[in-house]
Amino acid sequence: MDSALAYKRHFPAINWLNSYSLYADVIDQYMNSQISPEWSNLRSDAIRLLQEEAELEEIVRLVGQDSLSPGDRLKLEASRSIREDYLQQNSFDEIDTYSSLNKQYKMLSLIMSFYYQGVKGIEHGISFRDLSRLPARDSIARLKRVPEDQVDDTADKIGKALAAEIAGLLPQGVI
Repeated sequence: MDSALAYKRHFPAINWLNSYSLYADVIDQYMNSQISPEWSNLRSDAIRLLQEEAELEEIVRLVGQDSLSPGDRLKLEASRSIREDYLQQNSFDEIDTYSSLNKQYKMLSLIMSFYYQGVKGIEHGISFRDLSRLPARDSIARLKRVPEDQVDDTADKIGKALAAEIAGLLPQGVI
């Protein structure tokens, strides 16, 4: 348990940088076979983003966020979404108290999709500011409040909306 996270009211207060599991390989194997073959890659990428966020936070403290490249700012935004929208849980909320493995996968997949598509968008001239203001971002954050029986349909709609919104920001002729 991490007292700094508990003080910030981030529950569960488990530090994602210091915690580990001896069963990660077994869980990855299960999740890859039962939920999605891309699970272990998503999890690894999410952990890598959280580690890079910790390094970038030092730079932000010293010189400010404006000094970061658009790609680094996107990393911070995606990491924030992983922390607040995915890892943080409200045990007093009837829906957020429990999330199925499918819902966990869909949520992480959408957050990482925002990051992956955002990287490509930045490479093609989309500003970080425009990416951070996409309406689909709010929908991704609200997915944790969607009842289990509506997760698949809602996640599919959000994924399509995200792709369309990013495509709408791309210069003409870029796909």
